[in-house]
Amino acid sequence: MKILHLGYSDTLGGAAIAMMRLHNSMIKIGQDSKVLVGQKLSNDKNVIGPESHYEKFLNELKIKIVRQKKYFYGHDGKYSHSLNLLKSNLISKINKINPDIINLHWINNELISIKEISKLKVPIVWTFNDMWPMCGGEHYTEDNRNKFGYNNVPKRDDEIRLDLNKYIWNQKKKYWKSKIKYVVCISNWLKNKTQQSNLFKNHTTSFIPCAINIKEWEPINKNYAREKLNLPKNKIILLFMSTNGIKDLRKGFNYIKSFFEHISKIKKDIILLNVGKNIDNQIKSSNIINVNKSFDGDPKILKTYYSAADVLVAPSVLEAFGQVAIEAASCGIPTIGFKETGLEDAIVHKKTGYISKYMDQNDFNIGLEWIIEKIEKEKNFFESSCVDFVKYNFSSEIIAKKYIDIYKSVLNNEIF
Repeated sequence: MKILHLGYSDTLGGAAIAMMRLHNSMIKIGQDSKVLVGQKLSNDKNVIGPESHYEKFLNELKIKIVRQKKYFYGHDGKYSHSLNLLKSNLISKINKINPDIINLHWINNELISIKEISKLKVPIVWTFNDMWPMCGGEHYTEDNRNKFGYNNVPKRDDEIRLDLNKYIWNQKKKYWKSKIKYVVCISNWLKNKTQQSNLFKNHTTSFIPCAINIKEWEPINKNYAREKLNLPKNKIILLFMSTNGIKDLRKGFNYIKSFFEHISKIKKDIILLNVGKNIDNQIKSSNIINVNKSFDGDPKILKTYYSAADVLVAPSVLEAFGQVAIEAASCGIPTIGFKETGLEDAIVHKKTGYISKYMDQNDFNIGLEWIIEKIEKEKNFFESSCVDFVKYNFSSEIIAKKYIDIYKSVLNNEIF
């Protein structure tokens, strides 16, 4: 079986990292797997990127062009937004590769247009990493337009100009129809959203979480990790990781901020390690250490940050899965997150962390204090539960085999 994974980048962002982990899992079990991307940053020989400087230039130009939509489409910029309307040269590349099946992943930044997807000649499995496939241009949304149809529900008040989301959604409805053979969602939360959506309610949909290579991801000595990162050894360290730092409102940094205001009365010796891209000068405090770092999925670097911490704080209000939670768990570190998000599949309540009531600051504070108290009494209280949880639910071999079963059923027309 010849498998082709299609995504915008091979290292940039959580979806790219998840795609590459799945691809590498396929290679390990002997499958013929290739990856086609618009931005190649690795040296992986199985990853096919732009073939010339001119092609790179065109890709970057398209991204710059679509960003000008702000002048004719008004919205608050709260969450990411993509069009996928401009033509690419990927069809000819895909035809040259001649795969048996295509697995779409995060295909935005104008990697391939909505119309071009309908022209792909081989069966398509699509791994949903967010809500974009079922929405207009939104990657996440809190309204019901995707559920009832953009033609039936008026645009939001903050969309002050063209109803661009309605146009994009209608393009998807027009061109995709039954083109997508199978949908994989990386969490049950996202699966439920997909099955409720107007575009994909009749599609065969499964939940398969993101994979992790348990041989590469394992705990390292906490004191060693803290020495390497020049962090204090005598304090409780909370870790917050967000690609775009606290600017990404989905990630719920305000809940962490409120927690610190709460514990200031208790005077516990706690600091926050805030890791992400472009976070310099975002927030300054004596109990916050900012580390300006991009995510590329390298376990050698990332597991040092996880192992140095005591708790991963992930209070996202909209989250498709929460890959950071299983990365942390693989290093024996518990996570706190909210119910009604994809993090429910990445945390076992009171075993590998704490699942707080949705957007409930009080319960978030209670949960975080509960975790801290457990750690203060027994330093490695969560370690074995976290490591076993990852080993038996997210290891790359387990996830790869689930995908292979889906690919085979699609190719054998067993799903209809």
